[in-house]
Amino acid sequence: MKVSIKFLSKKALALLLIANVSTIMISCQEGNVPEIETTVSTVTEGAFYDGLAEDSHGNIYGSDFPGDDVYKLDPSGNVTVFATGFTSPNGIGINSKDEVYVCDNFGNTIFKYDSDGNLLDSFPAVSPAGIKKIPGSDNMLFVEYNTNTINVLKTDGTITKIFEGAPINGPAGIAFDRRGNTYIGNFNDRKIYKYEDGAVTFIAELPAEAPNANFLGFLTYAKGSLFATQIGEHKIYKINPRATDDFEVFAGSTLGDTDGDVSEATFNFPNGILSSRDQKTLYVSDAGTSNLRIISSRVKY
Repeated sequence: MKVSIKFLSKKALALLLIANVSTIMISCQEGNVPEIETTVSTVTEGAFYDGLAEDSHGNIYGSDFPGDDVYKLDPSGNVTVFATGFTSPNGIGINSKDEVYVCDNFGNTIFKYDSDGNLLDSFPAVSPAGIKKIPGSDNMLFVEYNTNTINVLKTDGTITKIFEGAPINGPAGIAFDRRGNTYIGNFNDRKIYKYEDGAVTFIAELPAEAPNANFLGFLTYAKGSLFATQIGEHKIYKINPRATDDFEVFAGSTLGDTDGDVSEATFNFPNGILSSRDQKTLYVSDAGTSNLRIISSRVKY
C-alpha cells in the first residue's frame, strides 16, 4: 500500500495562516468577547435556614435550625422533607455513598441516614455544629460549638478529638481546598483558621460592622478562594486562604431579598453557604426568611 503525503506550498501555508488569524480577530471583536454574568435567584419552598450539603446527584440539603426538618431540593426544583424529628438541625455532611450526616446541635447527636432518608445510625456529640467529609476518605470531620473542638468521626463510628480550645471559639464552618487543606470558621468572633497536624494558623477575621448578629455562619471553598457569610452584615465575603486578612465583599450590602445581578442582590441574615461540586454555583441559606439563594454564573456574549 502506497502512502501519499502532500506538503502545502509556502503560498498556500501563508494563506491558511492569514485565514486562521482573521477568524480569531473576528471572534474577539467588540460584541463577541465573552463575559461572566453572575446572578442571584431564590427558592422559597421549604425552610433553608442553616447548614447546606450536596450529594453526587446534585440534590441540595438544608437544615431548618428553629424547626425540626432537613429539606431536599432536587435538580428539577422540587423541595421535599428529607428527614424530621430533630431538636435543632445544624450542619450537614455527605459521604461518597450519599449517606447524609446531620448535626442536631441542641440534641447533642449526629444522625446518619441513607439517601432515601432512612436512619442508619446515631453518634453522641456535644453541640455538633458543622460536619464535612474528609477528602480522600469517608471519615467525617465535625466541630462542637460548646467544647471548641475539632473531631473525626470514622466509618466504624469511632470519634477522635484532634484539637481543643483557643483560638477555636464556637466553631461551625468547615471547608477543604483542592489540596485537602482544612479551614475552620468561628461563629462567635468571625475568625477563620487553617488546621494542620494538630495546629491552627490564623487566616482572617471578618469585620463586625452590623448593629447586631456579628457572626460568621459557614464556610465553603471554590476556585481558589474561601467564601463565608457574615450574618448580621447581610454579606458574603471572599477570602484569600494563602494570605492574612485578605478578603473582600463578594455579595450583599443591606438587609433585603432582591434577586438579579450579584452586584445588586441583597440578603437577609445569610447563614449557610455551599459551593456546588463543579464550583460554578454558590448556595446560601437566608436565616431571616429561610429561603435558599442561588448564586450562579454563565458565559454571556
